Amino acid sequence: MDFIRRACISIWAKKGKSFLMLILLFVLCSLVFAGFAIQSATEKSAENARKKLGGEVTLNLNMDKLMKDMEAGKQPKEAPPLKLENIEKVKDLEQVASYQYLVDASAAKVDKNPIKSEKKDGDQDIAVASAGGGGEAKMPDFMLTGTNNTDGIATFKKGTEKIVSGKSLTNKDKGNLAVIEKRFADQNKLKVGDTFKLKELQTDKPIEFTVHGIYTSNQATGSQQFPVDFMEPANKIYVPVDAAIPFTYNGSLTSATYTMTDPQLIDAFKKAASKVSEVDKDFYRWDANDEAYKKMMTPIQNVASFANVIVVITALAGGLILALLVLLSIRERRFEMGVLLSLGENKAKLIGQFLVEVIMIGMIAFSIACITSQPIGQAVTNHMLAKEVQQTKDNKENESPSGAMVTTFGGSTDVDKPKGEAIDSVDVTISRQDMIEVGGIGMLVIIIATLLPCLFIIRLQPKMILSKND
Repeated sequence: MDFIRRACISIWAKKGKSFLMLILLFVLCSLVFAGFAIQSATEKSAENARKKLGGEVTLNLNMDKLMKDMEAGKQPKEAPPLKLENIEKVKDLEQVASYQYLVDASAAKVDKNPIKSEKKDGDQDIAVASAGGGGEAKMPDFMLTGTNNTDGIATFKKGTEKIVSGKSLTNKDKGNLAVIEKRFADQNKLKVGDTFKLKELQTDKPIEFTVHGIYTSNQATGSQQFPVDFMEPANKIYVPVDAAIPFTYNGSLTSATYTMTDPQLIDAFKKAASKVSEVDKDFYRWDANDEAYKKMMTPIQNVASFANVIVVITALAGGLILALLVLLSIRERRFEMGVLLSLGENKAKLIGQFLVEVIMIGMIAFSIACITSQPIGQAVTNHMLAKEVQQTKDNKENESPSGAMVTTFGGSTDVDKPKGEAIDSVDVTISRQDMIEVGGIGMLVIIIATLLPCLFIIRLQPKMILSKND
């Protein structure tokens, strides 16, 4: 083991070059550490974002295809109704975490009066003429929203509407149950468990409902754009999907939205949903509302990609520079090698001496890097992430006009879609796994960068080395 002793003596004797190599290996380890730490941090952030946000897919009318058909001069056909039985199997797919059915309908009063619309100065009565012009069509008194889960509706999620008495509607609720607004309940002296009747506009058939719950709405009476009773917030009634269907024109759902267990499963869900559903693909399509997830993930995905580049470039560049330093060191120590070889020293041990020198310096550099890499990685990540977030915001402002709103099937808008702010901070930590990976990469780079310049020692003879030194 004499070559190890010589390696220690050589490191101490050549302090300047040893320190230069220490700095090089420290920078190499720190940058590789930072790359792995950033990758780990972004992966954790991505996982948390997916769990927090989820991904939504909505069954929508294929408006793009309908517009193209109209531009081509084709006569547009009436879209077939979206029947519940046609999509009932979709909710049981393994990618689905939750689902939301909505039905928009309206009804007329029977035994309870709606909250009257407050007309402002300048408002005019709205009269709907019948098709033949001989009278006026029936004006509804109430707006019905059929749903399988009131807690999943945007207004309840945001707290604009909330249950104050009774229960909300869930997937288990069926039949003629109603969740009514408090102002309507107070005016008609209704409480949970009471009954009232609503009338279908087409058949004038009265249907009895039981008050299942009472909610309050922050939207004030008289705040609607058109002064008609059924548009009043207090006259909106939530009922189960099967109870709302008879009040529609053709028994169609307005929309069906499915939330994924993981946004990465959206494509798999769309393929599976197309197979198990029985909807007309000429009129309907599965539309992924994953803009929020993409908005959140774009900055950290860019940072993670840059971290991968850091690891690769650092390993290659650091290895080349280290190989150059070892080569220069070997060239300067030809006489030492010649003397040792002439004394019968094994060439493998001579190569081992150089390898031990670099490994010992590398272990010191690695130990220091373990302590300093976390704050370095955090600072680098914060700087890059801040730039990526700002770049994403600038691109968004340039691409989307201010105040733009896209209306989708069922009357939903961009306001109702899940919001996701771009992730602008991640917690960078150095894990044991990072240490193992960085240590492995560092050792591999050291061995390759040291052995390659040492190969020419194998082919040299002591006499040749000493004669060149002369």
